Amino acid sequence: MAVHKSHASWLRNAGSVFSCILSLLLFLSPERAKAQAPAPQPQSQARADPVEGEALFVFWLVVCLTDLNIRSCFGSDGIWLLCLSLGALALNTIFGRWGLKAQSTWNISGELCNGVAIDSTILDGDIFNPGIKCDCSYNNGTICHIDQLRIFNLDVVGTIPEELQDLPYLWNLNFWKNYLTGSVPAFFGNFTRMQYLSVGNNALSGPIPKELGNLQRLISLGLSNNNFSGSIPPEFGNLTSIQRLYVDSSGLRGELPPTLSNLKTLSTLRLQGNSFEGPIPASFSSLNQLTELRIGDIINGSSSLEFIRDMTSLSTLVLRNCKISDAIPSNFSHYTSLQQLDLSFNNITGEVPQSLFSLSSLAYVFLGNNSLSGNLPAQKSNALMNIDLSYNQLSGTFPSWVSQRNLQLYVET
Repeated sequence: MAVHKSHASWLRNAGSVFSCILSLLLFLSPERAKAQAPAPQPQSQARADPVEGEALFVFWLVVCLTDLNIRSCFGSDGIWLLCLSLGALALNTIFGRWGLKAQSTWNISGELCNGVAIDSTILDGDIFNPGIKCDCSYNNGTICHIDQLRIFNLDVVGTIPEELQDLPYLWNLNFWKNYLTGSVPAFFGNFTRMQYLSVGNNALSGPIPKELGNLQRLISLGLSNNNFSGSIPPEFGNLTSIQRLYVDSSGLRGELPPTLSNLKTLSTLRLQGNSFEGPIPASFSSLNQLTELRIGDIINGSSSLEFIRDMTSLSTLVLRNCKISDAIPSNFSHYTSLQQLDLSFNNITGEVPQSLFSLSSLAYVFLGNNSLSGNLPAQKSNALMNIDLSYNQLSGTFPSWVSQRNLQLYVET
């Protein structure tokens, strides 16, 4: 949506609109229709439907105004120009289909970009939902565009409307936690300004469109908790600015595309809760900026822990049920930021290294259902208070720390 705020071109635009409307009136006039009528019709069929005529007039008026690039509302000093903004029409249509009401501060049939839409209110706050934000910096501050749209956790039922295409300046779109069905439209790939996109926690289905790989400015992409089919598009490797990628519990299958190793700026990657095929690509070792990595439920193949060697910034590492056949590296002392480690339900062998239990930030360790052997580490850090080593092949005596107060320790065999 574009909102022009200057009056310099008001008369020119008003004249163009007047000419446009006059032409339409002449085009739709009874005399013209009578002159072009091919033959008389029976009286029962000759009367024009007034609703149909009005609809035709509005349709051609929108076409005419769009062709003239008249997408503006002039609101200063009480001067208003007829405005059929594509942005306003799009929002009206979207809200109508989804049974939503606009904020009382919006004039959804006129000038949307005012009030809270242009102030410093954070869109992710709880006050305005649904909410929009506008950027009025275009054309020396005379044009505004809707660039943020949030419809968050409102139990919306329906599909993603095609009219969303009429908001091409969007860089923040949040449809999280509704009941949206159908597919993610391929036209999402045209939102080349998009930085934050979330359609997680819905009931979306079908394949994830490869066109999302066009969004090279994307910082965060949320697709979690849906019913998608197919695999992660290899084109996701083009999202070289992305920092957070959430595709967990989304119904996906197939191989993990090695192209994900191109995403060098990733800090959070969640892939668990799907049915991906192994092994985990060794090229993932290049994702050394990760602070959170979650992979789970790999259905075949065999992976090692070698790919995490350089991920020393990790605070959360979850590789649950990933068909890992390896020993825990003895040099875990490099993972100084690690707070949570889950390597349960694999085929990990060898002993639990002392360096792991000595990490000062580590609070949770889940190593159950593996093939670990030997003694428990003689010492542990004070922060480590949740330990699951059940269903392994450990031996020896318990160290003194097992009696520490408030410690949660599971060592069933």
